[in-house]
Amino acid sequence: MFADTPRLPYIPDVVWAGDDDARIDRRTDPDAWANAVAADIPLVTQVDDGTDAGHMIPTSSASMPSLVRLMLEQLDPRTDHNVLELGTGTGWSTALLSTALTRGRVTSIEVDPHVAAQAQESLFAGDFEPTLIVGDGLQGYKEDAPYDRLIATMAVRRVPYAWVEQTTPGGVIVTPWGNAYNVSGLLRLVVDGDGTASGPFVGNVNFMWARSQRSAFDGRRFVGDVIPDPKTRRVRHTTTDPRPIREEHADFAIGLRLPDVEHRTYFGQGDRFATWYADGESWASIDYKPGADSFEVNEHGPRDLWAEIEAAYEAWRDQGEPPREQHGITVTRDGQSTWLDGPNGRVEIGPASGA
Repeated sequence: MFADTPRLPYIPDVVWAGDDDARIDRRTDPDAWANAVAADIPLVTQVDDGTDAGHMIPTSSASMPSLVRLMLEQLDPRTDHNVLELGTGTGWSTALLSTALTRGRVTSIEVDPHVAAQAQESLFAGDFEPTLIVGDGLQGYKEDAPYDRLIATMAVRRVPYAWVEQTTPGGVIVTPWGNAYNVSGLLRLVVDGDGTASGPFVGNVNFMWARSQRSAFDGRRFVGDVIPDPKTRRVRHTTTDPRPIREEHADFAIGLRLPDVEHRTYFGQGDRFATWYADGESWASIDYKPGADSFEVNEHGPRDLWAEIEAAYEAWRDQGEPPREQHGITVTRDGQSTWLDGPNGRVEIGPASGA
């Protein structure tokens, strides 16, 4: 599938790549562009929704090929399946699905008309003819339902029940998932005959949000806009080392308990850093200095956010520090619940004490 369908024909002339999100234009630097496209890295293909707003916020991308492979392996499409893809993007994954489904059908939805038009041009040039729709993928597309497989290429905070309704019993839903605190879960759900869907997290991914579920702080300076006056604060000290709290699985688990809190880390000289947390009304920050026995915490607002973070971290440690992949989600008509160690007799993950 991958050998027969390279991603190069689906990448636009201008991309942003690398740790510094450097702009690369095929017309002025074709070698750098070709090298970026050939590398196993994500490529930003649109910023600021295609406007000249100047924020340089990534709003569409081509995922790194190894991640595309992982997601398609988790989806496990068969040759005769009916597949719904949410987020056409460049069209490359749409082409890969079309290559795999020799007797099946691919329907792909893209919310951005300009991105959709570029994908359509690339797909038709490659002799692929999936059903391409411009619209809101969160609603699914009931006209071509039911689907054997459903895959999303944008992150969601809640799995829309429309996706479950439009997928056949035994069908698979693969989607990036997250919340304000952490967006790193790749979720694989299997739809049951009772109208529910359940499954575990199967990997570490980082996708852009569905446009209607974006962060409330996008386009705003975290310190200066979200936190307008850092001088108005309560000051105390903690002996809790902030470094392990930032590690991958701890960060995910804390996010399950504090889904409305966002955080940013700013690095200084040496190994110093400061992490800021905010919910739009309350905020907290902690400063890490190598060799220190205690760390300064600054806070403001009605919530004691740092105490909540410490409580969430300790709750996760008390559970034996389970990794992300030990957690999962069940989706019903009434909403979604998060569990640990399987949906039967599941341990509900709720807000930390004091939240």
